[in-house]
Amino acid sequence: MQSTPPSTTGSSAASIRSKHPYKEPKQVEALKNFRALLGPDNVKYDDGELMRFIVARSYDLNGAKTQLLASLDWRAANKVDDLPIPGPKNSNGVMYAVRGWHSVPDANIEAGQPNVPEHAVRLQKYMGGSCLHKWDKAGRPIYIERMGQHNVKGLAKNVTTPELVDYHIRCSEFVHNTIMPECEERFGTDDKVIDKETVIFDCTGMGFHQLHMEGLNMLRSLTDMDQKAYPERLGKLFIVNSPFVFVKVYSMIKKWLDPGVIEKIHILGKDYKSVLLAHIDPENLPDFLGGACTCSHMPGGCVPSVIMNNIKPVSKAPVPDGNLLAVPTYLRPRSSSAASANSIMDFVMPHAQDGIYQMFSTLSHGKPCEYEIVVADEDVEREPEVVIKFRVKGVRAACDGLNFTVARFEFGEKADSGTIVVPTKFYDLSDCPESSEGIEIKFRAKAAGLYVLSWMPENPRGLTQMEYGVSVDGILGEQTTDSS
Repeated sequence: MQSTPPSTTGSSAASIRSKHPYKEPKQVEALKNFRALLGPDNVKYDDGELMRFIVARSYDLNGAKTQLLASLDWRAANKVDDLPIPGPKNSNGVMYAVRGWHSVPDANIEAGQPNVPEHAVRLQKYMGGSCLHKWDKAGRPIYIERMGQHNVKGLAKNVTTPELVDYHIRCSEFVHNTIMPECEERFGTDDKVIDKETVIFDCTGMGFHQLHMEGLNMLRSLTDMDQKAYPERLGKLFIVNSPFVFVKVYSMIKKWLDPGVIEKIHILGKDYKSVLLAHIDPENLPDFLGGACTCSHMPGGCVPSVIMNNIKPVSKAPVPDGNLLAVPTYLRPRSSSAASANSIMDFVMPHAQDGIYQMFSTLSHGKPCEYEIVVADEDVEREPEVVIKFRVKGVRAACDGLNFTVARFEFGEKADSGTIVVPTKFYDLSDCPESSEGIEIKFRAKAAGLYVLSWMPENPRGLTQMEYGVSVDGILGEQTTDSS
């Protein structure tokens, strides 16, 4: 799912007043009071940008200020403004198919193109197809996604959440910083603001096989980020060919959404063509959605899809590009963990005690549980020492009648000493280890990227309470509560 982030930090050179003045008394008063609340820094933002945060928080100006400043901090910490995006003055490759724009020629995503990371190419194998396809009658860009064709399980298994977030942000930055200015130039008027996009999700082919919790957790990560950091960038969302299974999916997704976002969503069955054509001219709407466009000059037509076999699979780049969006070093459950389908309970307690976090897990059938340690770009400039601490203890009441096993720990090939294995130690009920016992592993991180911790009880069934901490040169890594 895609929406477009605001160019928050990049707007410092903008005029205080928007090109499109707000005239309603409520808007004028809110902008005046919001600028006063922001103080001298208010000159960094134009009216349109401030109004997006005001509307997102339903005119709660203190809430709007908190959200605006948080988005600034997020963009700075993650170096969002430094991301390379396609545009008329560079040769950067596109992150998905584009059709109908002057700023960037019609193109499909290709491996080996400048500043197209390997994970953006890899995930095309599991995506049902997507394209930024022309514009609607309001002059807004149209993003189309064949959601019903997604291989959700394959995506969750082969693409990490940080990779998907990075891809999502790059696509969004492209729309906001390259396409939106073109829309303004071509279609904008004094009375028409073009700062949002129209989205169409085609659910053709959707089934219960897509109700995969890891995939939904990934979607939730993107949704949460969009609403917190990128408010009011969605114009309308049309969900077409929606089957019964979508009702199940939407009942979960709806809980994550702000009321303002829900109001923009239009769920349509098979009688959707007249609705789309009321908002989009036929020549700008693909024929498979009721329009007249085929984009026959491009491989894959309007919306290329590897899964639908209308375009050849995108090959991986010869040299993998590990240039992930800069994120703080952290540890989280791995989406591709084999334990995800077998864990009865697996979660992380978010509060640390002396730099040690707690993780509880119950596994059946001896399936491994994997955790990711992401080392950020800025942390490897010094080749820092990464310290992983593990302490394990049994929960006596819970393991009544069961033997308790703490298995081996392994790190992936990026660790400079190769795979690190901690020998397994077996405990029975009367000899569960105390929490004071622990193991500490150290290695020098010579490259940014993903390191994997894998552990598994030797016993077919076993309950493990495990405590851990991750630090880089003494700085404790960020923890998450995502489930594996």
